[in-house]
Amino acid sequence: MDASFIKLLQDRAEQRHARIGIGIWNADRELISSLQSAERFAQLLVVGNVDESCPYEHISTDEPWKELVRLLADGKIDGAVRGNLPAGRTMRALAEEFLLPVRRLALIELYGWAFLLGPVGIDEGETVQDRLDLLLGGANLLQEMGVLPRAAVLSGGRMEDRGRCERVDRSLLEGEEIATRARKAGTNAEHKGILIESCRGDDIVIAPEGISGNLIFRTLMLLCGARSYGAPVLWEEKIFIDSSRARSGFDGPVMLAGAMAGMRKEK
Repeated sequence: MDASFIKLLQDRAEQRHARIGIGIWNADRELISSLQSAERFAQLLVVGNVDESCPYEHISTDEPWKELVRLLADGKIDGAVRGNLPAGRTMRALAEEFLLPVRRLALIELYGWAFLLGPVGIDEGETVQDRLDLLLGGANLLQEMGVLPRAAVLSGGRMEDRGRCERVDRSLLEGEEIATRARKAGTNAEHKGILIESCRGDDIVIAPEGISGNLIFRTLMLLCGARSYGAPVLWEEKIFIDSSRARSGFDGPVMLAGAMAGMRKEK
């Protein structure tokens, strides 16, 4: 996907102007002020331990992760963004409320190339089935957005590295299995081994597991100047966008939540 895909999402979000809840924890004036630019994409409801000086519609609570999820479950908001709430508590609240595993892929833009990356949680993607579910979930999400996706599956070596050690052999076999099963499910997928440089232009990139996925994400974001638009949780009914705490504002995740709300209303 190229930069026009991001422009399409921005236009959808601005047109829909959905009601989006965002979690804020221990906010300072700078963080609250940063939300102003996100207002072009959505009607914001701030959920957190904020006081009456907050200029946005807000709900003050000592457990914002629970309140944000409750608002989403009750249909009081069109979508939710984690903001800077603690990841563990928020993901646990989501899983408990909806009784579903939390699977997410980060939407990243790097020099005009947009793609979904996962797993990005350090405890995610431990099994072949986990990573296959991420790939197929990401493919379904992009198809909803009008993209016929092409996926790349990464593993721990080149194809000719088989036999160097058991760990590399297992990783290569798993990567090949994921790509094969994805193709059988109708998604264009290719196992590319450790050659991450060959993924340029692909729409979905699946890392060998969550630790390496998180390292790829942090390298792109913090060293290479990539932009993240958040990580949508792969559910069909509710819209929840995870967001990294390593950011100064939340325009991207709010935009993505608003765009997804707009697209689902059109269905």
